[in-house]
Amino acid sequence: MYFEVDVLFSGFSGKMEHCALGWGTWALVRDGSHNILFDTGGVGLRLNYENLLAKRGLACGDIDIVLLSHLHFDHACNVDLLPNAQFVLSKKEWEYANRPEEKDLFIQEHTLLSLRSAEKRFIEEDGEEIVPGITTLLTPGHTQGCLSFVLHQDNGEKWVLAGDAAKNRGELMTEEVQMTIAPEQTSRSIKKIKSTADRVLPGHDGWVTLKDGKIIPEGGNDVTLLFAQGVTVNGGQTSLTVHMD
Repeated sequence: MYFEVDVLFSGFSGKMEHCALGWGTWALVRDGSHNILFDTGGVGLRLNYENLLAKRGLACGDIDIVLLSHLHFDHACNVDLLPNAQFVLSKKEWEYANRPEEKDLFIQEHTLLSLRSAEKRFIEEDGEEIVPGITTLLTPGHTQGCLSFVLHQDNGEKWVLAGDAAKNRGELMTEEVQMTIAPEQTSRSIKKIKSTADRVLPGHDGWVTLKDGKIIPEGGNDVTLLFAQGVTVNGGQTSLTVHMD
């Protein structure tokens, strides 16, 4: 089985002093039989959601399966736009998100409302098969129920869609993170991903290759910020490109 992965929005790690940017990775996975989304992207994508899928010859109703790494706003905001999808997430994440006495402020109520009436599959163990060639990897820490997915390519490579279990190349390198509810657990999850993967798509970065113990970014993962008409920055520029080292 060969899986084609088209990164629809390459996530980026960054924040302002008092505000999270919420630029989570969003990807389309195809195997010739299924149209699968990895996460659903953040709220800022909503106006262009249909257009981005249409460029790949798809409508929102054509998505069969959504692999949810976790339920934070920057990864699960747009579940309501996908009426025919089965949503795959960990059972622990669903229980965590619906626990009123332990409210996670990054989980939006409208996401939970949409998912309550949607078709769901809850994952409880490593290695559960979603479709032939895609299996699960429990990677808690960032949230209690973070879930990664392994694409078993026909050449023997294992590509891991990590979500926020490993948000970027830096976390993969150092195995240390900032935003987590359980730092030691997150570190174990990163080690688990690294021991599994030949290639990783983090939750806020582009693809990285793992080879001989090294983390090798496949691209610079540049983000270009565009400014509204009449507004310029840095001495008259109307755009600004940020390059991840």
